Amino acid sequence: MKTPLRQSARAALAKCLPSTLAFKILVPVLLVMLVTCLSLLAFYSHRMRQQGLDALKNQLATFTASKAEELTEPVWTFQDRLVRRLMRSYRDNRDLYRISLYDHTNNLIAMENGLRELPHSIILREEKPLVRTIEGETFKVGRLIVEYHDGYLQADIASRRQSDVILTLALILVLGATSLILLRLVVGRPLARLKRSLSKNALPGSRTPLVWQSSDELGQVVTAYNTLLYEVEHQTENLVNVNRTLHQEITHRRQAEARLERAHDELEDKVALRTRELKEVNERLVDLDKQRSAFLSSASHELRTPLAAILGFSVLVKKNFSRHFMPTAATPALTKKGEVILSNLEIIAKEGDRLTRLINDLLDLNKIEAGRMEWRDTLLNVGDEIKRSVKTMDSTLGHSSKVSMTTAIEPGLPPLLCDPDRFQQLLLNLLSNATKHTAEGSISVEVAMVDYRLGITVADTGNGIPEEYREAIFDKFFQADGSDTHKPSGTGLGLPICKQIVEHYHGSIRVESEVGRGSRFIISLPMGQ
Repeated sequence: MKTPLRQSARAALAKCLPSTLAFKILVPVLLVMLVTCLSLLAFYSHRMRQQGLDALKNQLATFTASKAEELTEPVWTFQDRLVRRLMRSYRDNRDLYRISLYDHTNNLIAMENGLRELPHSIILREEKPLVRTIEGETFKVGRLIVEYHDGYLQADIASRRQSDVILTLALILVLGATSLILLRLVVGRPLARLKRSLSKNALPGSRTPLVWQSSDELGQVVTAYNTLLYEVEHQTENLVNVNRTLHQEITHRRQAEARLERAHDELEDKVALRTRELKEVNERLVDLDKQRSAFLSSASHELRTPLAAILGFSVLVKKNFSRHFMPTAATPALTKKGEVILSNLEIIAKEGDRLTRLINDLLDLNKIEAGRMEWRDTLLNVGDEIKRSVKTMDSTLGHSSKVSMTTAIEPGLPPLLCDPDRFQQLLLNLLSNATKHTAEGSISVEVAMVDYRLGITVADTGNGIPEEYREAIFDKFFQADGSDTHKPSGTGLGLPICKQIVEHYHGSIRVESEVGRGSRFIISLPMGQ
């Protein structure tokens, strides 16, 4: 409620007071002068009052001393009538408030009050003993108490203060009127002239500079004003030229827009034609992809049958050869030849197993990419699955291996909703990849909950992966070890399959590696998918 009232009061005050510049300059100056004069008057009045009180105190002390000396003899000689007459004569003192006379036993002998009692007065008190000296011995006759008031002093100060205030206000009014007239002559008239010039030059047409024969601040303002007029005239000419140039540019721009619109229409036709062509090509690519998937599936199944026969017959030949031929070898040459044949059969079996894994990986990757993989999700005990995969991989290493496997599984892990076969495939691919690149050292599997997600880390102390290969290892058929002297034993599909499985369950997989010190594959899977 206060803000609207204050705003209305200010608006009313602004309407009542003049809004001229001279008045706005003069009012603060007069207010400062008025406050200064009133402050000086207050200080002067206080100073006069203090000096008057000091003078009144001195008068009181002198009066009390003289009257005590005057009353000593009558009191000593018990002249009561003379004492009373003297006491009554003291009432003629205009500053007297009360005078009291006591004997030596502190009994009141006489007391007189002043002519009148003034309100709001300060009472000053002075006491003087009455003594008499006889033959060197001093006797106390009594005591005199005199009290003064400062009523007349206050009245004199108030009268003087009133006259001083009236004189000050009159002087301020005279100064204000004189200053207002001077301000109107010195500031108001030149500003009015400047205003008329501004109004005239605001009209269309030629602009006339203002002539001013003065070097003061107003002269400097007029000089700046004339400079501004020149700049405005110059800028106006420039704007006219710019406007003419802009008109020409707009014309050229419209012509260019027309040409651009025609080119846009032609481009839309070309884009539409190209889109139809790309659509047809895309449809052909989709058909080819379907044919590729069908071919891979059919070819993989067709390859399994002869491959199974090859693997079976190689095992059968190796078994029969070892049982029937090797014991009958009569010469060392035949024995060595038999060992070479057994070694070749072992190579056939290993390469057949590698080809079988490649075919299985191709089928699994093709099913995942085509969306035809059957996911049999169930609640898994993560700790048991980790131990089972580590045990499986540890058995393939054998007791003579220089690689040790360790696990660190956080207790109390919640069950994970996942396909057990795919989860084992994920773990075995990572562990198999670690064993291929770790000749000696250790492989560790760590499992823990991190921010309500299951974190699985498979770390090894093997060769490590160069930085330029860390993104490409998740591409199909990519092998980080591409040297001529060493042929990779993997298919290049293990890590891509791991990535597909993890991303199917809305997780992530990444690698941290340092060449010569090993690698860390970190998996993050959300719980409750």
